Amino acid sequence: MGRRGLADKLRVGVIGCGEMTVNHGIGYMNSSKYEIVAISDLSDQAMKDYDEHFAEWDDYKAEHFSNALDMLEKSNLDVVSVGVWDTGHSAMTRAAASSGIKAVLCEKPMADTLGAANDMMLVCRRNGVKLAVGHQRRWLPAYTLAKDLIADGEIGEVSFIKVYARDGLPNYSSHQADLFRYLLGNAECTWAMGNVERETDRWARAIPIEDKALAVFGFDTGTEAIILSGLTPKHGWGAEIFGSEGMIKLTLQDLRVMNGSTNGWDHRVPRGNHATPGDANFEVIEGSIEQAHAFADWVNGDATEEYRSDGESGYKALEMVHAIYESARTHTQVQLPVKTMVHPLGVMIADGHLPVRYPGRFDIRNRTLRGDNVTLDTENS
Repeated sequence: MGRRGLADKLRVGVIGCGEMTVNHGIGYMNSSKYEIVAISDLSDQAMKDYDEHFAEWDDYKAEHFSNALDMLEKSNLDVVSVGVWDTGHSAMTRAAASSGIKAVLCEKPMADTLGAANDMMLVCRRNGVKLAVGHQRRWLPAYTLAKDLIADGEIGEVSFIKVYARDGLPNYSSHQADLFRYLLGNAECTWAMGNVERETDRWARAIPIEDKALAVFGFDTGTEAIILSGLTPKHGWGAEIFGSEGMIKLTLQDLRVMNGSTNGWDHRVPRGNHATPGDANFEVIEGSIEQAHAFADWVNGDATEEYRSDGESGYKALEMVHAIYESARTHTQVQLPVKTMVHPLGVMIADGHLPVRYPGRFDIRNRTLRGDNVTLDTENS
């Protein structure tokens, strides 16, 4: 990564200067298609820290705002990155979409509830604003190679996919739900069934999460998929993919495929365009920059393919994990689309359906707070 000069750039404003929007910034600065002209956060220190990440870049000239609405009004923006905590995604996206911009890149999970996510899509649609959700792993070369091998029939009909997770379904496994759909060519999830355990008062970015979960999904391709979250020590961003004529073992950086012609496991390491597999931070660099390139082309009308992670795609990933909560709440196999627009796990907690055995509320993302600011403000990174 290095410095770039200015040309005709998309003007970016950032709402919430945390680690996820730093990743957005890595993509923006390295793509040479953007300039970051404004940032907003309730914490002055968060904005100073954000400046330090990009101080050497000519494309970085961010004015600071403690109020995101002031930034949206005064900064003449084209694109807004939303990286506040999940409860603020909808409000900040809707405010940005109403301000005259072209597009929003919102971090995942898309929102705290399906109702809030629907509101985001509605306001963006009414204002002609393109909405993207930050499932940047869709641009990793190993993920795309696995998708292409499946599409080409290299392992026959995919019958089953297995992944391991931790730290709450929306927080961690929205990425994995999205991976299932990406590998299967954006297949539609038709049903879900699962259960959760919540013995501790556990939260992630001010959203209640479970301690453990078992999640099973069915797709219109005939494929079933499973997430084992917190049930074993295993977790990660890979997948085990089983087909009628072979298997794929996928990681963030490589894959192994076995079928009738490989004579055992065939190890493949597809090259990145911006980083080399095995490099430190490979996933963030490669995924963020490729996402930024594709996002700019989509915003500017120059895209040669559909954008891989738009609002509808982000909604479907969120819907899948909320379907598991709804299944646990109703003790049923849930048919999609999900009709419950509130947070099903929150409803279970409020109803006393998941009594805490070990009291003491804690948020697994409190490490991202600064100083003694432990309030759950929606604009705090």
